[in-house]
Amino acid sequence: MHRAVKLAIAALALFAASSSLPGVSTAKDIKDLVIKETILDEQIKAFCALRCVGNEKEGTLKSLNIDPMGSVLYTVIGVAALRNRQVMKEPFEYVLFDHTVYVSSRGTLDPRTCLLKVDDAKVDNDYNGIFTDMLRSEADVIGKSFKIPDCLRFIPPKTDLSSN
Repeated sequence: MHRAVKLAIAALALFAASSSLPGVSTAKDIKDLVIKETILDEQIKAFCALRCVGNEKEGTLKSLNIDPMGSVLYTVIGVAALRNRQVMKEPFEYVLFDHTVYVSSRGTLDPRTCLLKVDDAKVDNDYNGIFTDMLRSEADVIGKSFKIPDCLRFIPPKTDLSSN
C-alpha cells in the first residue's frame, strides 16, 4: 500500500516538473477545435442515435488530445461517451435506466501524410459487452488508417530548444 502511494506521488511530481520545463511537451486538448471544424462529433451522435437505447440517448466526444511522439509522429487519444437513458415523464418523472459506455482509442498521426492509424481501442463500462460486440461487428478499426483532411491545423507548434 505504501509503495503504491509513493509511486503515485512520484508520478505526480514528475508530471508537475516536466510541465514546467521549457521544451518538454504535454498533450494538447484539441476536442473543441475538432468539434468546430470536423464532423467527428456528428458521427458519434449519429452512431448513438442508431445504436444507443432510450428516449434521452446521447453520443458525445468527451476528450481528444494530441501529443508529440518523437521528432515526426504524434499520439492522438480520444474518448467518446455513449449514453443510454430512458426517462418516464407521466404520471411523474422517473429514470428507468441511465448507463454510459465509454469508447477510448489511441492512434498515431503522421503529419507528412495526414494518416491516422488506430493503434488501440477499448470499451469501458459496457453492460454485458453489448457495445464491444457491436463495435467489433461494425468493423474492427484497430490497425486501420484514416486520412485526416488538413491535419496540420490540429498539431501544436513545437518548442525550439535551441533558443534557450
